[in-house]
Amino acid sequence: MRPLPLPPLACSDVFSTCLNAITEPAFRARLHAIGANIAATAADYDARANAATLNLMPRVTSVGSVTKEELIGLYSDHLSAPKGAARSVYDHLRNAAPNRRCPLCGIGTVAVLDHHLPKAKYPNLSIIPANLVPTCHFCNNTKRASYPKSAGEQTLHPYYDTRLLTTQWVKATLDPGPPPVVVYSASPPSSWSAVDQQRVKRHFKVCGLATTFTSNANDELMPLKARLSMLDACGGPSVVQNYLEEQAICYAARPNSWQFTMYQALMVDAWFVGGGFNSIS
Repeated sequence: MRPLPLPPLACSDVFSTCLNAITEPAFRARLHAIGANIAATAADYDARANAATLNLMPRVTSVGSVTKEELIGLYSDHLSAPKGAARSVYDHLRNAAPNRRCPLCGIGTVAVLDHHLPKAKYPNLSIIPANLVPTCHFCNNTKRASYPKSAGEQTLHPYYDTRLLTTQWVKATLDPGPPPVVVYSASPPSSWSAVDQQRVKRHFKVCGLATTFTSNANDELMPLKARLSMLDACGGPSVVQNYLEEQAICYAARPNSWQFTMYQALMVDAWFVGGGFNSIS
């Protein structure tokens, strides 16, 4: 999980680009009439996201005389469509994640934009840049149309939740098996507020991180076994432990990554360091 800077795109500009692509006069007039409403909604979204109260965003079925389907159509017809008038906005947002790494999981390759608050429930947020987050297919499909019904159900927002994304709350645990496996859980600091603790646990569940983290970690164990066997033969458990500590340090800048938390768990496990790694199959 990784934070991203807020997109430097004005909602009014995106809305105008979509509006200018409309050729039907009556529909164009109806859209023009709600321009101020969409701009106000974008400002309200930003304020609530900064206050971690997006659960209080009103759900709507229309804006003025523009229907839910027409609002969603602004996104599907003009942003995400390959030849849409605002496709450059879609591409800019999708390409904003460094190395195309999904900010929701830190593992998958960004492929699509996710509506942080789903357009099915919040069609007036369909084209608001702050609500559009680059994600991988897995996170997008797992998250789907989930939305927060309470403050604690808010999943983490890469544009606004830097503190929660950069403070460790993911925990890895070694199950000796046999065979040994690394399992993950959400374990936020007890000093955090109840809402923040609920939020990270919700994010962990909604984005399916137990599955993706465990899959990646256990796939890494086999090559790790070969490396640790060579180190053990050269210098024993102390050299094995030093290597695991060094690997943890390499990933320390990403405290909620599967790599950092895995090495963090392995380096303090006396059984594993003392030769338990030989049980990896």
